[in-house]
Amino acid sequence: MAYFAEKTNATDQQLERIVAAQGAAILKTEKDRAGCPVIWVSKTSLMVVLKFLKEADGLEFNFLADLTAYDDLGSGEDGSGRFVLVYNLFSLRNLNRIRIKLRLKDQESAPTAVPLWAAANWAEREVFDLFGIKFDGHPDLRRILLDIRWEGHPLRKDYPLRKYQLFTTPEQIPMELLRPAPGEVKSVEDSDEIFDDSRMYVNLGPSHPATHGTLRVMARLNGETIEKSISEMGYLHRAKEKIAESTTYHKFIPHTDRMNYCSALANNVVYTMGVERLMGLEIPERAKYIRTICVEIARIIDHLICVGINAVDLGAFSFFLYGFHQREEAYTLIEMLCGARLTTSYTRVGGLAIEPPPEFLPALKKWIENFEPVIAEMDKLLTTNKIWMDRTVGIGAFSKEQALAYSFTGPCARASNINIDLRRDQPEPLLKYDAVSFDVPIGRNGDVYDRYLIRMEEIRQSVSILKQLVEKCPTTGSVWVDDKRVVIPPKERVHNSMEALIHHFKFFMEGFDVPPGEAYTCIEGPNGEVGFYIQSKGGPRPWRTRVRSPSFWMYQSLDPMIKGQKIADMVASLGSINIIAGELDR
Repeated sequence: MAYFAEKTNATDQQLERIVAAQGAAILKTEKDRAGCPVIWVSKTSLMVVLKFLKEADGLEFNFLADLTAYDDLGSGEDGSGRFVLVYNLFSLRNLNRIRIKLRLKDQESAPTAVPLWAAANWAEREVFDLFGIKFDGHPDLRRILLDIRWEGHPLRKDYPLRKYQLFTTPEQIPMELLRPAPGEVKSVEDSDEIFDDSRMYVNLGPSHPATHGTLRVMARLNGETIEKSISEMGYLHRAKEKIAESTTYHKFIPHTDRMNYCSALANNVVYTMGVERLMGLEIPERAKYIRTICVEIARIIDHLICVGINAVDLGAFSFFLYGFHQREEAYTLIEMLCGARLTTSYTRVGGLAIEPPPEFLPALKKWIENFEPVIAEMDKLLTTNKIWMDRTVGIGAFSKEQALAYSFTGPCARASNINIDLRRDQPEPLLKYDAVSFDVPIGRNGDVYDRYLIRMEEIRQSVSILKQLVEKCPTTGSVWVDDKRVVIPPKERVHNSMEALIHHFKFFMEGFDVPPGEAYTCIEGPNGEVGFYIQSKGGPRPWRTRVRSPSFWMYQSLDPMIKGQKIADMVASLGSINIIAGELDR
């Protein structure tokens, strides 16, 4: 995996420049299992280093890919630093990554990164919610996933896995956050606007057809105009990251299905790739091709759902039916692969669960041929439709600068004129995007219409990628690495060999050992950058598994996006950023 380390991480020359420029601010440097430089800093120098990395010419790590933490239980060098904050940064200029770490004592706070990246707002709230770490200067530090009545912080290592809490008092809904601040509401004498006595406070969701899941938007309305809103999440939180700490690497695979269930195959792929990176596994070529096929099928399905449901919200029901039928055909292909349609659990650490049947590639080729004219018809039906354009052009517009500040990735980032696609710019050696050619569509206005156009063109490009993969995919060869640590013995051997039976039993009951180390692995998922930051201290279970879900970063942009818009425009904007509640809450 030397290619991955050379092409996707900050170079040794960049690291030397950073150390020379920052001097005593840097405590130490190291590299993770994927070759990514890790820089440890002190609390007093954190913001100085982050600002330098973001703004220095030639470096420009201006994209906050993720911000999280882990509980180290006082295993710092001085024995006192219990928590570690982790900042994963990405350079859009150099297309490479770097990681910053800060060790904190219990009850010690850290400076907020919100002045540098607006996206740090929700990420820091999540760290506070799950670890109890406070951020000095944060504009709205309160719980984000858990009920406001919750006691304790569940991702601390001393928090019991099965501890539950019962609430006997009603939740206090923080509607006062929407109340006009002193001086915000103008008097009758100096304004012709609608005044405070006509304002309304309404809830959109968490159970409403327009939210497509358990999302809640509390809005302050002035007539039909949204003056201010507060988006809320956590109604579908299932403690996936806590579960990951308590189960083996293999047994966590089905949990990845249940996050973005619209593109489960893509989640399967990136998670197993993360474990493979920690173990230094190189999977067979055939498995790489089939995994790439899986990701592109998942992308088409996810995009069909997004543009179809977005159209239904605005009244274009027929358009949705075209895509829904093709989606079901794609699920039939997935069922042919693994026997399941929605939640697949198809990948395994080191390869794939089962051999694809001989009829899979011919069936995929036939589906592609039938799908192309349908996409053309869908395009004619909606793209230049005047009503559709009136409802989407200029609505929910987010500039390139705003999209960067809120860590946009995927189709929404490209709609805002951010020219990034990890398939092209950070080609994974465990996938086969280097064997195909495709175009990356880029928008200009960052509005609902551009997000629709980008996804429609990406469907066409995915069809083209699938065509090339079908032609190049080997029809023979193994789909699982020849490594006894991760390969499950075949059933016929389990039934006839005591050694295989013991191996099978130990694999499922105890799991396989992963060496100590950490790595952040990501792919260009259908909705944006999907990543897993996995830290191992040895053994069959991870010490920390962090899920970088695109929906989490996109959803916090909704409030500034819909400010000043009508209620109906909010529905269009929410549908265009494609929030999947299972991925959002995890």
